[in-house]
Amino acid sequence: MSLLSTDPAKASVVKPIDALLEFLGEDTGKLLDVGCGAGVLSDTLAQHGYAVTGIDPLVGGGSPAWRVQASADAIPLSSDTFDIAVFHWSLHHVPEGLMASALVEAQRVLNQNGRLLVIEPEPVGSSQEVSYPFHDETGVQAKAAHVVEEVIQSRPSQRRRRYYLSEERYESFDAFVKAMMSYAYNRYTEEEVRQNMVRNTFESCREDDTYRLRHRIRMEEICWNTTDHT
Repeated sequence: MSLLSTDPAKASVVKPIDALLEFLGEDTGKLLDVGCGAGVLSDTLAQHGYAVTGIDPLVGGGSPAWRVQASADAIPLSSDTFDIAVFHWSLHHVPEGLMASALVEAQRVLNQNGRLLVIEPEPVGSSQEVSYPFHDETGVQAKAAHVVEEVIQSRPSQRRRRYYLSEERYESFDAFVKAMMSYAYNRYTEEEVRQNMVRNTFESCREDDTYRLRHRIRMEEICWNTTDHT
């Protein structure tokens, strides 16, 4: 039974790595992880049999995946090299003016039968409701979705789309604040995170003895060969 849903309204809670592995399917190969951060996902995919190269402007060395310090809009790798290119929750972190260039670069490094995967959060769910007052990403998320549509419309292609819910659990509001302040990309203050509106919305997410924040995730696969991937 599939963990993923074709209907966004019926998406269920799935661990992100389990969702990605199912979406990737059984075929392994050479995979480019665009915006790999510290490389946790890259290394996990390498352990599942993929030959992974991760790129990120801030990345350092590591293994088993190979890391390359680079921007998504200027990938210093050869064309027609990879079977799969993945933007995993990373496209909306690319500067808005460079998102389209990043997708063009990903297409360039893919081989003829390559697949482009773009996994992005949507502004839907309790996680969005809690974080909206201090970290509103609706604009950049909309821009990321728009540039994906432009890629699809630019030349004949095939799309496959699935959905799931990502869930984060916290023991307390203080634990949530600590997690928010630990993110390298944050541009907010602790005072903004601790505002009453955020706390009150967070408190409404209590289930049993923990707080559960959920976010709906959209998974897109785009390919340009003649194989039916629907």
